This record gives sequence, structure tokens and C-alpha cells, in this order.
Amino acid sequence: MERRLTVILISDIVGYTKLMEEDTEGTVAAWSDARDKVVEPQVESANGRLVKFMGDGFLAEFTTVQTALECAIAIQNGVKENKLKFRMAVHLGDIIDDGKDIYGEGINIASRLEGIAEPGGICISGDVFNQVQNRIPAVYEDIGPQEVKNVAKPIQAYAVRYEDMPGAGKTNANSSEAGMPSIAVLPFDNMSGDPEQEYFTDGIVEDIITELSFIKNLRVIARNSSFTYKGKPIDIRKVGDELDVGYVLEGSVRKVGNDVRITAQLILTSDNSHRWAKRYDGTLENIFKLQTEISQKIAEELDVEFSSTTEVSVGEDSIKRKEAHDIARRGRAVMIPPNARNIEASKRFYHRAIEIDPNCALAFAGLGHADIVSAWHHEFEPRARDKYFKSGTELALKAREIDPKIALSYVSLTVSFLLQDNAEKALEISKRGIEKCPNTPEAFMGFGLINTALGNFVEALESIKKGIDLDPLHRTNYLVLINYHYAMQNYKEVIAVFEREFGDALIIDLPPYDWSIILCSYIKEEDHKAAANLLVDLKKAYPEFSAKNLKVAGSILPKNIFSDLVATLEKY
Repeated sequence: MERRLTVILISDIVGYTKLMEEDTEGTVAAWSDARDKVVEPQVESANGRLVKFMGDGFLAEFTTVQTALECAIAIQNGVKENKLKFRMAVHLGDIIDDGKDIYGEGINIASRLEGIAEPGGICISGDVFNQVQNRIPAVYEDIGPQEVKNVAKPIQAYAVRYEDMPGAGKTNANSSEAGMPSIAVLPFDNMSGDPEQEYFTDGIVEDIITELSFIKNLRVIARNSSFTYKGKPIDIRKVGDELDVGYVLEGSVRKVGNDVRITAQLILTSDNSHRWAKRYDGTLENIFKLQTEISQKIAEELDVEFSSTTEVSVGEDSIKRKEAHDIARRGRAVMIPPNARNIEASKRFYHRAIEIDPNCALAFAGLGHADIVSAWHHEFEPRARDKYFKSGTELALKAREIDPKIALSYVSLTVSFLLQDNAEKALEISKRGIEKCPNTPEAFMGFGLINTALGNFVEALESIKKGIDLDPLHRTNYLVLINYHYAMQNYKEVIAVFEREFGDALIIDLPPYDWSIILCSYIKEEDHKAAANLLVDLKKAYPEFSAKNLKVAGSILPKNIFSDLVATLEKY
């Protein structure tokens, strides 16, 4: 017998007994059709568990409230043409599982809510409403507290109005499916014949992505995800499916001496057709102007308003700025994974970039981030930690002063103030980050971090999902999702996300703090073999790792959850 928290979806057919009396064969045939063609396929596609059919209904369970409600909506939409009408309810509650069936208070409450749902309608409990109200675009009608037999307090209930929802299974408001154009800028080919020019070419692409990300009403996939296709044969249709984008920009760069030629083509992913192609010729002195022209042309083709956010440097300033940017980006690249050796290597690039351009905001943001990560993950002596927090915060603030549109500065400051027990300041900064960087995944991840720490779980998950939507192939984003699930005590979800996204990762690829969350999730789920193996590898990669050091380091988890995390490690 297992007692646990789960999401319950329960349903029955309206007036089933009377229907059977009037037309037994027709009713059975209609129920069989709904069951085989709609209910079973939808529950399976939502990764739910169909516990049982109950004559005129069914009982299913899910790991998240969002997938449960999405599945209920999809089923109701799928049976619209069926002569039968279903009532449904979704509730998050405690159950007892004997391996064959589930019982308990959670089922009792779900059954009561299902009974008050309208024919063809869905009723949800207040706990479900709190988690889906900002994530599933339906209309929620408050129908008040409901008395439930053998339950002491009334249960708050809501009716879900979903009839006008287009594509019930789709909730991504930023996808091209929802009417907003979307684009991925793929790595351009380096046509210079010089491998050293890869950084120059990649830098041009990153600048175009950054420029596009500030265009209103355009969804732009972040560099981390689009660059996963670098050096690989590309199927444009597959890219469109994997990144959920309607357009792809690809091209090439040739640099010979001071002369630069950029070719770019905008491609429709649905049929691999070219929207436009153009060649841009210029010099290093006007390289930023060329990048802006490309971004402006894309905006015109996609019929979205363009307003450049880039200060267009020209002449010698342009050459220095471009060189410094490329070197600073190399610093970001070598810092992954963020172990102590890589952090020091990254700093050398950042300092070199600042020598070339004393106003290189990217380099100052990188230095600030490096120091704050050092304070969190690698320094456990109070004076050293204070020193790194102080310098990291000052550098991030300087970067923000030079260029307030660099999201890394806001994320670093959010983490810094949060770990120094100034959550109010951290929240203020993360909000500002989203305002200044409205299409940048790092900004949304920072907002997700602070809201997870404060226990604002609806806001946290909404922001984390937005960040993943903008950068779906970047693993680090899923660490923020793992923190969220651990804070919600969804240990199975932590393990599921980890095994799906990091199953082939080496321990050294991630900081020990993140590994401790995964380790404790295995412990909580009593998978002691997996926990033991993980702990052995963790000790090899990070000999200094301990529950004591973890306690000193601090956390982005709510305080009570973090205390439990440390206590779990101390006991293990």
C-alpha cells in the first residue's frame, strides 16, 4: 500500500441509466466509441494512468494538474459529436494505491466535484485552480465552497469554460500556432577558410538574435537552442517542429581583411520555401549597421514593428567593440560547466575584452556572474564568500549601467541578493530584468528562481515555462524546473526531468548544489541504489561536497524545503 499525493481526473455519463433503458445497444456503442477513440488515446498521450473504467465513466491520475486539465478539455472536445454527455472533475489530493486501484479522501472529493459539474462540463478544486489559472487560457467560474461527506472543511470549486478555446491541447501562447510569428536564427557558415573566424561569425549571429529578441510580438529562439544545430546537416522542417517556429534564418559570413560579406535567407519551415534572400557587403567599420539592416528586413517580412535597441558603432569604435564582444562570448563558452577552473579561464577572456573596450558590458556581466557563482558553489569560508558577493554584485551593477538590456546582469543580481537574504531586492531586480529583456530566457529564469524561493509557485512555473519556450534545448533551464519541482515536493518529477534531460551528463557538468537536489529526490523516492551510485560519483567530482558546505552555500529553494534538503543529506 502506498499513500501519496496525485492529480485525479474522474468522469461519468449524464443520465446513463435512463439512456440504457431507452436504447441499450446505441448507448453501449456510443460509450465504446468514446472510450476507444477519445478517452484512452488522450489519457495515454498526456502520460496519464487510466486506473479503471466504472461502467459509465472512468478514473485516471496524472503527475501534474496542468496535464490533467488539458486532458479533460481534450476529451470533452473530442466527444462533442457523441450523443453522450460527460461530467468531469479534476482534483489534487491524497490517495492510497494498492497497485490495482486507488482510494481515499482525494477520490471522495473528486467524485463530489464531478457530481456538480454541468453536462459536458468540467469542475476543478481550488488547489487545481491556483496552479492552472495563469497557464491554461480558459474561463474559470467561481461556484463557491462545496460540502463533501467525511471531509471537515468545504472544498472550493470552479467551473471551467473551455468551449471557445482553440486547440485544447495547445497552451503555448507564444507559438506560431497562436498567431505570433516565431523564428530561429541558425549558426551561419564561416566562409573565410580560417577557423579563428568562427567566433566572428557566431558573434554576428548572436547579435542578430539579440536585436530580434527586442521586437514586440515576435518569438525568438535563444542562441543556446539554435546553436545545437551547428555543424550538423539541417532539415528545416525538423527544426521547425523541434523548436516550434514558423521561420528559420540561415546564412554565411565571409571576412577577408577588413571586408565582410553576409548572406542571409529567411525560410518558411512548413514547406522549406524561401521568403527572401539577400547579400550584404560592408566592412568591419560598419558591421553593426549590417546586422541591424538584416534584423530590420526580417521584421518587415514578418510584418512586425522594428525599433533597433543597438547603439550602432562605426569606424574604429565598431572594430574594437566587435572584437571585445567576441572575446567576451568566448569567456561565457569556457565557463560551462561552472567549475572553479573554468571560472578562472573565463575571467581571463573577460579581462582581455575590457582591455580592448573599457565599456564592454558583456565582459562586466560575465565577471559579475563568475564571482557570484564562485561565492555560491566554490567558496565556503565567510570572508571569501563576502568578497566574491561584493565584487560580483558591483560588476553586475556596472554592466547594467553600461547596457541595461543584458539579462545575465539581472539573473546574477537576483541570485546574489537572494543568497544574501535580501529577497525583496532580488524580486525587484528580477521584475526589472523581464521589463528590460522581454524576450530573453535568462530573465524569465531569474524571475522563476526568486518566485520559487518565495513560494509563489504559479508565477514561478509560468515564468520557467516561458524561459524554456524561448530556449527549449538548453539544459540549464531544466535545472530551474528541477528546483521548482523539488520545492513543490514533486520528487518523481525531479527524477523524470533529470533522467530525460541529463541522463547522459557527467557529474562534473553541473554544480554540486543541483546534484544534491537530484540525489535527495532519489532518497525521497527510496531508490537507494540510484542515490548511492550518484553519491559515489559526486564525491569523486567534488571531494569538498558535504551537507555542511551546502548549508553554508545557501539555496534558491524556500527555507523550509532547503532545511529539509540539508537534513536529508545529513542523515544519508
